[in-house]
Amino acid sequence: MTEGALLVLRLLLWLLPGILMFLAVRGFFAGRSRVALGLMIGAILAAMLVKPFPVGFAFLLIGGLAGLGGGRNPKYARELRERIEEQQKR
Repeated sequence: MTEGALLVLRLLLWLLPGILMFLAVRGFFAGRSRVALGLMIGAILAAMLVKPFPVGFAFLLIGGLAGLGGGRNPKYARELRERIEEQQKR
């Protein structure tokens, strides 16, 4: 395996906990708690497997904070809240 391929693979493994945590937070906001819990467990496990150890948890935290989103766009936050309330009524 070349150095470039190894570098890309390591970068993807570093980003995996953040992406999974981002999706988990979005799942919680969408009312999909079982899916979100599964994604969160996967993110934590991926963060524990990534070397060096703190990098995985740093990306996990960044992904979770990015998943909170909508703070700068009140229209999106309002639409998301309306969709969640609509799904809970069903």
